[in-house]
Amino acid sequence: MESRQIKRIGVVGGGAMGSGIALEFATAGRQVTLYNTRSESSAQAQARIERDAALMVETGLLSPARASAALGRIRRTTVLAEAVADQDFVIESVPEDLALKQRVFQELDGLASPGTILASNTTALSVTAIARDCSRPERVLSAHYYLPAHLVPLVDVIPGEKTSPDVVEATRLLLEEVGKAPVVFPRDVPGSVGPRLQQALIGEALRIVQEGVATPEMVDRIITQGIGRRLGVTGAFDRLDLAGLDLLAAIMRGSGRPVPPVIAQKVERGELGLKSGQGFYSWTPEATAAFEERVARHLSSQLREERAAGRLRTPSSETEP
Repeated sequence: MESRQIKRIGVVGGGAMGSGIALEFATAGRQVTLYNTRSESSAQAQARIERDAALMVETGLLSPARASAALGRIRRTTVLAEAVADQDFVIESVPEDLALKQRVFQELDGLASPGTILASNTTALSVTAIARDCSRPERVLSAHYYLPAHLVPLVDVIPGEKTSPDVVEATRLLLEEVGKAPVVFPRDVPGSVGPRLQQALIGEALRIVQEGVATPEMVDRIITQGIGRRLGVTGAFDRLDLAGLDLLAAIMRGSGRPVPPVIAQKVERGELGLKSGQGFYSWTPEATAAFEERVARHLSSQLREERAAGRLRTPSSETEP
């Protein structure tokens, strides 16, 4: 199935993640059927979707007309077959329990049409294990969103051991068509990369607080007002090239930490990042100037927004004529 033929979407589980996924597809013109086990949960999902759509209108992401049309494309049901049968793409977003997901996918496999793509929104589980009892594991893969699903562009696309390359490609194209930024992994990666990076940061933050080095408020301020802002536009390896790999190596040596071989080797070869024209990436003078301008514009925009909202003070000289 080609991505342009994927028009009908089933979402199984309408919690915070599933409701965001439903809204995402609906705003992109897809017909969505959202399944919850109970009518109360279904009503809660509807309220969450309406609230999120209203905020998207308020912030200019959607016009009132587009938001209304998107809400009209979402149908709620407490009958699983209605959310699966005759759908082109079904994504599961139920609690992170392997046995539960295996049971759900066994049901989805029995209810779905032969050409339906079945995706799991699992964060940490193996999609190969999730598809264990499916008769068509070649149609199963992971499409891992990040909260809030309708606002964060990244989606991890992870195949199982038997997933068809055509299914992976169709999923990638579908996600791009609805405005996402998918990253396709070559093989099953339980836990994926994003959650692993996040857990590394959270683990270190917890150690810092436990050791009494800083309070939770201090750590959060450092992240939101410092490294988080920069990582939002530079990433990790862009940032290393920007700072200079020789500087990173010196900082590590000074703090008594071993320098990773990949850094040591690059420094030995003179591949220091932007300053040398080669680091983890190649940098022409034009690419360097464009990158530095993009970073400055992004950070300037954030700073202006924070000051306008009163979360940071505007320097007095900027308020004087």
